[in-house]
Amino acid sequence: MKRRRKQLKLPLTRPLKPMLLQKQQHQHQQQLAAVAETSKLDAAVVDASDFGPAEILSQDFFCTPDYITPECQNFFSDLDANKENIACPASPEKLKTVKSKRLKKDGRFVGSPASMLDHQQTGELAEDILYMDENKAEKNIATVLGKVPSYVPQSAIALRCRVMPPPCLKNPYIKDAVEMDVDPFESWRTKCSGYLSASNAADSMSRYRADFQEIEQIGNGNFSRVFKVLKRIDGCLYAVKRSTRQLSLGTERRKALMEVQALAALGFHENIVAYNTSWFENEQLYIQMELCDYSLSSYNSSRLLTEEEVLAAFFQISRALQYIHERGIAHLDVKAENIYVKNGVYKLGDFGCATLLDNSLPIEEGDARYMPQEILNEKYDHLDKVDIFSLGVSIYELLRGSSLPDAVQQRLREGKLPLLPSNSLQLQNLLKVMVDPDPTRRPSAKELVTNPIFSRIL
Repeated sequence: MKRRRKQLKLPLTRPLKPMLLQKQQHQHQQQLAAVAETSKLDAAVVDASDFGPAEILSQDFFCTPDYITPECQNFFSDLDANKENIACPASPEKLKTVKSKRLKKDGRFVGSPASMLDHQQTGELAEDILYMDENKAEKNIATVLGKVPSYVPQSAIALRCRVMPPPCLKNPYIKDAVEMDVDPFESWRTKCSGYLSASNAADSMSRYRADFQEIEQIGNGNFSRVFKVLKRIDGCLYAVKRSTRQLSLGTERRKALMEVQALAALGFHENIVAYNTSWFENEQLYIQMELCDYSLSSYNSSRLLTEEEVLAAFFQISRALQYIHERGIAHLDVKAENIYVKNGVYKLGDFGCATLLDNSLPIEEGDARYMPQEILNEKYDHLDKVDIFSLGVSIYELLRGSSLPDAVQQRLREGKLPLLPSNSLQLQNLLKVMVDPDPTRRPSAKELVTNPIFSRIL
């Protein structure tokens, strides 16, 4: 007789009634709709936080899902004025989640298997929807940001270049200067020069435009231009010298700063054009200086100077040379164009070629028409006597009343001074010694100041 195997009875979940199943499916759809609306709100918040308060937020951002009018209701199509007691379209009811619970042995309530299954599926679907919406929101943000060109505003670059400190360089004209010669922003200066060359924002951020009112241009050279300006804050007139081209390289800036450092090291002297301040702007060097009335070259072109007027200029410029030579500095560009007059006082200006007498700095001679033969032969042993030669040629030119031809310039380099019948021999003999071909025979600036010829004007 065959034994019949006992079949294990597995606990089966009681089948759900059709009405209950339909109700749970309806609740499940409502939960999914609520999760989708929540994800839309999160995306709206992301969009609003990323693009600032200027963006207009949609109605979905301000309304909760419980009080949004359904889009499927055709309100206007169903409206009939002839009918009475027309029911108003109702908003969807607030979601009510009904969870069936059963009692365990320990007295705690747990959800039924069907409700747990619905809850698990709802959670997984919600996570999937959130993940998809987050990716969609990120793609939308990336798309919107991609439409905006990635650039730095020129005003920001202009501000950065303006507040960028100038290079901290050692002043070679001061003996006990601080040993510091660094420029940590050198690479940035080169980058800024390209941005600011044609930037309107740079002009709006200009210190020159903000502090000064430009009146007119009063000078023009190979490397710079000079403007007559009115300073807004004190109402005084000044001269501002500006380099004609941008100094983007470190070597160019150092070379341009030599004039500023020489003027700063010399300080104030009655017969030297006073230096006020300087700064870099748009990679150009600006130097604020004392404003003079005119230069001797322009004044001499209008009328011939008397010998007493020439002696006054001769004496005062000799004092200026004595002052700078005693401080170990050579001018190397003494000429009538660089001798200025203010209130009857003669002043030496334009120290763009200034260097040290000990040849420790690079030498760049000035106007070749006023240079002695040793400089043309690149012999720089007596740089102070170069200034004496240039001053002698300049004074001779003032007495003559016109610029010197090339033949006369060469004769002066040879020590041959053509006589001027209308001037005293004492003055012409002094000028002849000053243009001696041998620099050691030329007098020093100190010897010129003490020469008895100036007793006539003192």
